[in-house]
Amino acid sequence: MPSGWYSFLHENNSLFGGAVGATLTAILLALKKYFGRPRLDLDFKSNEAYLPESTHAEGDIATVTRKYLRVSLKATGLFGRNLGGSSGAKNCRIYLTSIQPVENGTVGKDHIYDARPISWPPNKEFTPRDIPRGVTMFANVVTIKKGNLGWTFQIPSTYGLGQELLTHPGTMRIGVTATADNAKPVSIYVRASIKADKSGFEAYQEE
Repeated sequence: MPSGWYSFLHENNSLFGGAVGATLTAILLALKKYFGRPRLDLDFKSNEAYLPESTHAEGDIATVTRKYLRVSLKATGLFGRNLGGSSGAKNCRIYLTSIQPVENGTVGKDHIYDARPISWPPNKEFTPRDIPRGVTMFANVVTIKKGNLGWTFQIPSTYGLGQELLTHPGTMRIGVTATADNAKPVSIYVRASIKADKSGFEAYQEE
């Protein structure tokens, strides 16, 4: 090595050492943030946990039976395991992002132009929730009164959703998105229809 370069490196050893240390620190902090961040697992399955039934009083009616369609949200670590994400997911919200009637196999236009939060059970509760790692929570997307044709979406208001949509007799394509302050948002689509005898939903999650 030329003597000039040797002298330069020797004289600036602390400068280079500090730069290398700062770079390594930045890399380690980035890795810690990546591995430490929780992952959101938003899901729907065609079973009783996601399609429950409730019989209760509503207003002046002593006994009403409702069927619910719910989604689940779980906070996990990397690769869906307990690897990182130990802080859990903070201020989780789940939103209804689209409602599209399906006619003759063709998906129609979206009838909801502004995403609206869906409720945590048992009642309409929209306050964000912290979800610890490994814990699953459910949220109500839509319900029907057993024996009636009518989609009751579990959102703060159904303004802009006409009666034709809310009594749609066929399939709906429903978009749902989950968010958290410290995790990337995730989305799914559920196709649902009201059974012919109006006893509940038939539904599945799109792949």
